[in-house]
Amino acid sequence: MKNLFTYFVYGSCWVALCAAAMGLLSWYELTNTWWNAPLFFFTVGSTLVIYNLNMISGLKELQELGTDSERHHWCIRNEKPMKITLVIGLVMAAGSVWLLNPIIWLFMIPLTFVALSYAAPIVRRKAKLIRIREVGLWKIFLIAAVWAGMTVILPAVEHEGLKQLQNLDSWWMTIERGIFILAITIPFDIRDLVNDAKKGVRTIPSTIGSFRAVLLSLLLLALFLFLIAWRIDLSGPLFFGYLLSILITMLSVSYATPSRSDMFCSFWIEGTMLLQFACILLLVACC
Repeated sequence: MKNLFTYFVYGSCWVALCAAAMGLLSWYELTNTWWNAPLFFFTVGSTLVIYNLNMISGLKELQELGTDSERHHWCIRNEKPMKITLVIGLVMAAGSVWLLNPIIWLFMIPLTFVALSYAAPIVRRKAKLIRIREVGLWKIFLIAAVWAGMTVILPAVEHEGLKQLQNLDSWWMTIERGIFILAITIPFDIRDLVNDAKKGVRTIPSTIGSFRAVLLSLLLLALFLFLIAWRIDLSGPLFFGYLLSILITMLSVSYATPSRSDMFCSFWIEGTMLLQFACILLLVACC
C-alpha cells in the first residue's frame, strides 16, 4: 500500500489530479458548472507527460552528480513505471484534445513548447542545449505562467473561444492563478537548495535565503487573496472557500525548510491546489 501511495505521488499522478482540480475550479467560475470531462482528462494527461518527461530527462544527471533526495532515488529506481505513466498521459491528452474547442490549439502549442523546454534540453545557451529549469531565477515565473495558462486560459477558451478572452475576469483570474502558483513553487526551491547548488542553479531561496523566501511566499498568498477579494463577492461561499484554503496554505508554507521531506512538498504543498478546489466545492455545496 505504501509503495502504491509513493508511486501515486512521485509518479506525478497526484500533481496531475491537482492540476485538473485547478482547471475545473476555473471552469466553475466561468460557467457555474463543476465538470468538463475532456478538460479534466486533457489536463491530467498533459501533466503526466510533462512531469514524467522532466524527471526522466534528468535521471542521468542525477546519477552523475548524486542526490540526497528520496524522490530522486525513487525515480532512479522506477524509470520504467514513469515511462509507462508518461505514455498513459500522452494517450489521455491526445484522445481528449479532439473533444475540446479547436481554438485551444492556438494556446496549447506555445504552452507545450515552454513546458517541454522546462523538461527537455531544447533551449540553447551559448553552445550548449539546456533545460529552462537550469536557467535559474526566472524559471519559477515560467512555471507560474504555464500553470496559469493551462488552468485558466485553456478553460476560458474552451468555454467561448477567443470571445471569452475579451472578458477581463479571465485575465484577472490568470494573474491570480499565476501568483498562487508562484507562491507554492517557492517551497520547492527551498527544498532543492542543496541539489540546485550542486548544479550551480540560482533560485530565489539561494539568493535571499530560505527564511525570506518563505516570507515572500506568504506575501504572495496574501496578494492572491486580496485580488480574489477585489473580484468576487466577499459575503459568498466562493470567497470563504478561497479564504479557508489560503489560511491552510499559509500555515503549510510557513513550515518549508531545506530539511523538509520530499513528501512534504510533493504531497502537501502541491495538494494545496486540490485543497482550494475542495474547500470551495464544499462551501458552495453547503450554501
